[in-house]
Amino acid sequence: MKLPDWHDRYLQQAEWTRNLRSFLLNKLSFQSGNSLLEVGSGTGALLKGFQDLRAKPFALDLDLNRLEFAKIHSGMVPAICADGGNIPLADNSFDFTVCHYLLLWASDPKTILSDMVRVTRTGGAVIAFAEPDYASRIDFPEVFDYIGHLQNNSLNFQGIDLKMGRKLGNLFRQSGLIDVKLGLLAGEWRKPSEDVFDAEWNVIAWDLGGFVAVDEIITLKKKAKASWLSGEATVFIPTFYAYGTVP
Repeated sequence: MKLPDWHDRYLQQAEWTRNLRSFLLNKLSFQSGNSLLEVGSGTGALLKGFQDLRAKPFALDLDLNRLEFAKIHSGMVPAICADGGNIPLADNSFDFTVCHYLLLWASDPKTILSDMVRVTRTGGAVIAFAEPDYASRIDFPEVFDYIGHLQNNSLNFQGIDLKMGRKLGNLFRQSGLIDVKLGLLAGEWRKPSEDVFDAEWNVIAWDLGGFVAVDEIITLKKKAKASWLSGEATVFIPTFYAYGTVP
């Protein structure tokens, strides 16, 4: 998949968590003008939303190409190319420090979270808006169960922690944050649509590439799509969020 395709995927994920993000920021007394660092900002899928809330966002990502893409699509948001585990910014710099589908990719999530806490002011909040738990996924019927098994094998090979979701609360507590809360993003299933299936399948096919023969991927897509459009299929990957306050 090309960078614009990944951006579309990140926008889709951003839509999944849009209401949750607003709820959590309001709960944590977000105010217009608050400074906010997004660690692992990627192509900038969340930045416009933060701007709409009149935050002062700052973007950080290890991938320079994604940062440059984000600046094109998100205006003049300050950005820095750096490792989330070694943030080259001063202590106590931000009112909020957040991430979104990030820690599951990290080889050392404890270090990233520790540095997120460091750059957040006393009384400020650190939030992980979404961290899935692929090891607890529910896929039905059999064709989706098989696809889910194959995808998890691929994700594990890519270095993803399939159990990050369930670990999130403990990671936040170990980081020294106080008033830590852990929650689960609600699942919602609407009338099955071809557009939604195709968007999801693009990611699945990307993950299966190199693990499964092309002919089998085509056959699986045909079976899965028929199941999806008939309303038979259920696919649910529990996705956790967590937040805490810097003491």
